[in-house]
Formats: sequence, structure tokens, C-alpha cells
Amino acid sequence: NYYNTVGYRDAKIVYDTVVVKPTGVVDVKIKVEEGNKYYFGNITFKGNTKYTSDVLSTQLGIKKGDVYNAELLQKRINGDMENGDISSLYYDDGYLFFNINPIETAVYNDTIDIELRVNEGSQATIKNIIIDGNDKTNEHVIRRELRTYPGDKFSRSNLIRSQRELANL
Repeated sequence: NYYNTVGYRDAKIVYDTVVVKPTGVVDVKIKVEEGNKYYFGNITFKGNTKYTSDVLSTQLGIKKGDVYNAELLQKRINGDMENGDISSLYYDDGYLFFNINPIETAVYNDTIDIELRVNEGSQATIKNIIIDGNDKTNEHVIRRELRTYPGDKFSRSNLIRSQRELANL
């Protein structure tokens, strides 16, 4: 996994052994074949209509020539809510059914081209908010802490903020 984060996506362990010496010392021998170091090539978007490819590329924050890191790519697509990932753009604008799949379209020399296939889906609207199980707090107190309301478009950040504020309550 470490090798994959620094560009060596073909790295593999070709040999390993553990030798226990009579003194109790343990020797671990590992032979690693790193392979070539790879870099991001062209990164293209397909299927996006809500946001332009330039906007999505800026949000992704990975440029042609950067060291290839599949873990960072996944994080920038769907898992970096604090620094802004591509999914946050869509989830905060009602696209609850959005998904994006990175596909390696070409591998040549030390470069990997990526196509990000976007499926935006349709926007979701909040229909009902049901509050159940509250024994100690009045419902109107809970409702005033909510950042999501019936009729609003789905927003992941508003939902998370509501959850945090209710937990603090």
C-alpha cells in the first residue's frame, strides 16, 4: 500500500522469510520488486453536465505529471469532506444518487491516463423529517437545531451539521 501511494503501483513482494536465531533474535528478510514509478497523465471527465470539467479538475486537485497515487485519487473523489472532494459538490446540491468511477484508460511508459466517469443521477428533495425516540427533549427544540427542512434539496453537509448540533444538544 505504501509503494502504491508513492507511484509504484506494480510493486510486489517476491520473497519473504522469517529466521529465528538460537539467541531469540528474529530476522525478517523481504525482497521487493518495485517496478516502474508512474505519474498521472491526462485526467478527463465523462458524463458531467452540472459542473464543467475545469471545475471538477480544480476540485480534484491532481495535475498531469503528479506522482500516481490511487489512494489520493479516491480520497479527492469521495472522502475528503474537509478539504473538498468532488462528491461534496454534488451531494451538497441535492445529487444523492451521484457516483463517479475512475477508469485507467491508458498506461504507457511511466504515465497513466484516467477517465472519471460521472453519473449525476437526479436531484433529491427532502420529503419528511421524522423525529422518533426523544424522551427528554421536546420536538420543537430538536427541529430548531436542524439545518435540513422538508422541501429542501438534499445536502450532505447540512445533514452532517444537523447531526453534530443534535449530538451537542
